Amino acid sequence: MPERRSEPRNLRSRTVHAPPHSRSPAKRSTLGSEATVYIVDDDDFMGDVLKLLLETVGLQVQVYASPLAFIEEYEPDRPGCIVLDLRMPELNGIETLARLQGQARTMPVIMISGYGCLSSVVRAMKLGAVEFFEKPLDKELLLESVQYWIQRDVKAHALWQRYQVMRARLAKLSERERQVLDCVLNGMPNKATARHLGVGPKAIETYRANLMRKMGVRTAVGLAVLVAGCLASAGQPLMCPTCLCRTR
Repeated sequence: MPERRSEPRNLRSRTVHAPPHSRSPAKRSTLGSEATVYIVDDDDFMGDVLKLLLETVGLQVQVYASPLAFIEEYEPDRPGCIVLDLRMPELNGIETLARLQGQARTMPVIMISGYGCLSSVVRAMKLGAVEFFEKPLDKELLLESVQYWIQRDVKAHALWQRYQVMRARLAKLSERERQVLDCVLNGMPNKATARHLGVGPKAIETYRANLMRKMGVRTAVGLAVLVAGCLASAGQPLMCPTCLCRTR
């Protein structure tokens, strides 16, 4: 790893794209080890500069000169933010973004480049990038942006975890229990459910009790809130639990 050098005086930037949000001044992070910033830039010096900058506010930082190495070690099941360079020899930023789309979850991606053009910005945004900064970078703007998106992702990650827990619980249901769940979410009482499924009311009571126990709720209202809330917060379409159990 090259020897660390002092930060250049002309580290400034222009934000090519920024969402309409209001940022507060950069301050020391209170996220501790919960979130990580991943810097992916083949310029070792730039990686070191950004690492030192982000560490001044207490952020956890990992630097990758190789986008392929980053993709191999990427952990979507933790919160964070990715600062991704556009031009790299083995895999450019656009190609790296495209590969990240296949992951179960993608952190916010901030693109940086000294060679940005409108077509690159458009392609990056279509692939999910949240902001695009031109080099030389404005350290204050970049720092504020990273902190803002990390805070957003910590909340999004918590909701995503709830969604994964719900999916795991749904996967443990038997085929009949999923059918009963569909009926419960459609507001059908036990007798109507029994007629619909062609089984006795006592059997429905048993299936329903097992269903509630496996899903970790006590009432039909609680069950509906759990399923609908997790789907909505994770940005998933509302669908029948039977279908949900069979999707990735």
